Amino acid sequence: MPIPTQWRKAYARQAISDLEVYEFLSLQRRLPACHRLHYLQMYLEKVAKAYAWPTDAKCREQTSLGSGHSYVAKLVPRIFMEGFRRQEGRNPSGSLQKRIRELCREIDLLQPAADDGGKRPDNCEYPWNVCDNLGNASDVESPTEFPFQILDSKYRADLQTLMKVIGPEVRRLAE
Repeated sequence: MPIPTQWRKAYARQAISDLEVYEFLSLQRRLPACHRLHYLQMYLEKVAKAYAWPTDAKCREQTSLGSGHSYVAKLVPRIFMEGFRRQEGRNPSGSLQKRIRELCREIDLLQPAADDGGKRPDNCEYPWNVCDNLGNASDVESPTEFPFQILDSKYRADLQTLMKVIGPEVRRLAE
């Protein structure tokens, strides 16, 4: 088996492991939501990397894919579209596609490296400065206490739909 295929399968298997941790943490209601959101973001990032892993690239080209971030918003909506077509035999509605893209952007913003040009310092790993209108730090926020936008009820059904469609896709890549 060629090495690129092994990388793709390894990312898919690690994604499945992250999904299992996310699901386990989802049952632990007393834990802060930032912990399960961290695994959700890592799961979908690894799904995207498994999907995008080049099958014919040289070794150096491949390692650069493994170290990057912000793949969720770029690739997961496309994976969702393909999986939805495969599972449902039709395209998702335009409004669902738009909502999935918005949801995936919110998931990408859970990581510290994706702060939307400084406009969204909230992340599920590290504390951050809260700044006033003049850009001066006025407080420090912790992920353990922060009400992440992705937890809003408007995302709940779309997140369930995304997870239902993506799961079989990542399992297919892991085979």
